[in-house]
Amino acid sequence: MPRQVAKLLGLLCLCLGAVGIGAAPATSRAIVQNDAGLALQAVATPRPGAGQVLIRVYAASVNPVDWKRRASIPGFDAAGVIDSVGPDVAAFKPGDAVYGRVTGGYAEYAVAMVGEIAAKPRTLAFLQAAAVPIAGVAGYRAVEEAKVAAGQRVAIIGAAGGAGSFAVQLARARGARVVAVGHSTQQAFLRKIGADEFVAYDKDDVAARVGKVDAALNLVDGQQNAALGYVKAGGHFTSIAGNPGSDRCAAAAVTCAFIAGGNGAISYGDGLRALAVLADAGKYTVQVTKTFPLAQAAAAQELVHVSDAVGKVVLVVDAAKAPTR
Repeated sequence: MPRQVAKLLGLLCLCLGAVGIGAAPATSRAIVQNDAGLALQAVATPRPGAGQVLIRVYAASVNPVDWKRRASIPGFDAAGVIDSVGPDVAAFKPGDAVYGRVTGGYAEYAVAMVGEIAAKPRTLAFLQAAAVPIAGVAGYRAVEEAKVAAGQRVAIIGAAGGAGSFAVQLARARGARVVAVGHSTQQAFLRKIGADEFVAYDKDDVAARVGKVDAALNLVDGQQNAALGYVKAGGHFTSIAGNPGSDRCAAAAVTCAFIAGGNGAISYGDGLRALAVLADAGKYTVQVTKTFPLAQAAAAQELVHVSDAVGKVVLVVDAAKAPTR
């Protein structure tokens, strides 16, 4: 081969490597949502644009938002390995193990913005890491913006759910005394992950049992007004599921923060990076209640939708090829 041709080919390879051209096939499998429900189909594999990466998905978790927003391919939580990167992406490279918020996570390949992913915690398997992003960041934001501190008594409403189970552990790690509100069947689980007090909403007078706390975190639809009433004057209240309104907060002399979507003082990427540090420091564990193969996504959604299951439900996209760490 002439020397000039070899040099040009070498430069071409370097350029392709810089852009991060991976091994993703032209078509791959994904769960497609239509009027008939969810079905596993062959689809065109997405490609990363500017500021994006393409992730080979090993696991994806199931969240209520998956059926509340009818995307053609559902799924917003995933963990896997970067296959390729789009233009102007320097923070990640092919082969990096990551977790975060993606577009179309119920699939073998999914695109993500670089600001919404982070390096996967070293101590978590891909199956566990996939269960963290939406719920974990929500729980972290709720604790952080409520200014939870050592010695405080903190009420967490919806404590056994995805975001709630993270919030319980993160508040406990800060030295707070956690009052967990949940269904009576969830007591053992909540005690196990660190709740100091348990209140059963189906059996107890919640207001009487909770009393007045330094902070309350509401993680359940429709409970924001009641939860605000548990906070003593001068305390903090955060909610990811309903806003009591500034007038109610002012009347109660409570500092309130409503966290939804992009709202809040903490960016998604910052939340993921903080959670990775906390996971690797042993500050929380991830409770994966049940797993389903990708083809059974409809059954996984049904379980989350109708039950009081604790922890998270996860779709295993590629169990054979996913490394354990």
